[in-house]
Amino acid sequence: SPANDSADPRVRQNSKQREEELELIEQLRKNIESRLKVSLPSDLGAALTDGVVLCHLANHVRPRSVPSIHVPSPAVPKLTMAKCRRNV
Repeated sequence: SPANDSADPRVRQNSKQREEELELIEQLRKNIESRLKVSLPSDLGAALTDGVVLCHLANHVRPRSVPSIHVPSPAVPKLTMAKCRRNV
């Protein structure tokens, strides 16, 4: 029953694991933001989906490792899945 959830060690473990994951995600966000000097949205997964940030990060760590990066433009603000896959 829900009243006993807090006494269930599995619930506490899942909650603790979730907290740790959120902490790691926040550390990752701060690390990427500081290295690339950018601000990322709160939904880090969505920000990384098209591969643009990941390509820039790879080039920051090892220059010219990604020779061509497909980026959104004002005319086409969302990349096609094909371009996203090429980035990733």
